[in-house]
Amino acid sequence: MQRARAVLLMGLVWFALACSAAQTTSRPPMTGLVLWLDAADASSMTVDGQNRVQHWRDKSGQSNDAAVDDTARGPQRVANALNGHSVMRFSGISAFLGKTIRSEKGPVTVLIVSLRPPEQTKVDPWQRLFSSRPHTASNDNVLPNFAISLQQDSAYAPTISVLELYDVPIGPYAVGRNVIGTADNFRGDIAEVLVYDRPFASLAQRQQAFQYLAHKWSVAVPLQADTWTRVGPLGPVPSQTHVNLPLSDQSNTGQWTLDTKLSDDFNGTALDPARWHVNNAIGNESLGRKPALFKPDNASVENGHLNIVFRKETLPQKYVQLGFKDYTSAMVRTNERGFYGYYEARAKPMNSAGSSAFWLAWTGMADNATEIDIFEIGGKTKNAALDRFYNMNAHLWATPQSTEHIANGSIWVAPWRLASDFHVYGFDWQPDTLRWYVDGVLVRESKNTHFFFPMQIVFDSEAMWNWFGVVDDADLPSTFSVDYVKVWQRSR
Repeated sequence: MQRARAVLLMGLVWFALACSAAQTTSRPPMTGLVLWLDAADASSMTVDGQNRVQHWRDKSGQSNDAAVDDTARGPQRVANALNGHSVMRFSGISAFLGKTIRSEKGPVTVLIVSLRPPEQTKVDPWQRLFSSRPHTASNDNVLPNFAISLQQDSAYAPTISVLELYDVPIGPYAVGRNVIGTADNFRGDIAEVLVYDRPFASLAQRQQAFQYLAHKWSVAVPLQADTWTRVGPLGPVPSQTHVNLPLSDQSNTGQWTLDTKLSDDFNGTALDPARWHVNNAIGNESLGRKPALFKPDNASVENGHLNIVFRKETLPQKYVQLGFKDYTSAMVRTNERGFYGYYEARAKPMNSAGSSAFWLAWTGMADNATEIDIFEIGGKTKNAALDRFYNMNAHLWATPQSTEHIANGSIWVAPWRLASDFHVYGFDWQPDTLRWYVDGVLVRESKNTHFFFPMQIVFDSEAMWNWFGVVDDADLPSTFSVDYVKVWQRSR
């Protein structure tokens, strides 16, 4: 009897979970949804006698409906075209126009499912899936105008496109063309359009929207769905009342234990050689990124900080012959390797185009080479906008099965110049998840798919001319300062 009850209970639980899953995939996340155009819903369209759609009703409840721009040659609703649902077929001639959704600046998230059948090819490669153009004097690819563009004339399989921005109005909008004129008309099929007046606040929220579309239209979830990056400011930041806990978890929900071997307050007069190694331009270790040579005298401890200096300097001919010339910097790395845990540093990037980087790496084995960039920052770059880019990445360079390079990176755009002051940068490395923090606030979250191997902690500065631009000698010497680095292991 007990076994029968258990089986019945398990069946009821499974049924409840199945029903719950069905409910979560039957509609998109509704919070902040301001435009929902669904080609699968015939009741949301007005269709003429030739099956041309005249009006496409917004299902978000905000009444941001779209009307065709050419009633005689409007897009057509094609039944049973994708996973048993109808789609909106655009001929490259007409499209839909809608009103201003929000005139004030703020965040926006746009997701669109589209495809192009083979018979829909032979088009201009520049087309628009979605366009927002509050400023008529500028094109829709110039902020605060924005667009999701398609840059191919060939057929393509059903795809989810996503755009996430901050500090822009929304609309007037167009689906299938540029808002103004008849330029960039789309030729192909659009299945669904979702527009939110908010950013997704977590990886879970982002995945919910992707999974809804993927389930409904039988579309592959893009790799970027496994990563979430904050759009816009941090919002409220936590106060650091417990210096021996991660700033992001001052209530100690993780039951953290400080790793004293990997942590350092830099309160001495020199780096502890038992704890740190400084690359010394000899042996088989990295010499630097040309033309800047790593030299140990560019790494020092003073006034409670680790200081890494990028400077102009004449180099011996033996290094010039190797491609190093006129510049030096430094790399500092731990002797010990750390594994899962929370890595935190309070740091101020250098105010030049020399990079400032805080990362984890292990490249000592030909068949197991990994790297996680907690940050790579250009403090004063060739483009002032890049000075606010908080660059995060995770690289897989080699495994026993492959030497394919796999990178998973994104950028949070800070509201301040990152080299202007000290901030607290954190990274939570767990078996299933990677999380990046700035001043205790989550800015990026990604599934951990490859990073299951201990790595060293690295601080360095490199000459990344192609990325940040050639350093201005007037900015040198410049200093990347680290107040502390702390590492904790989670007890639960």
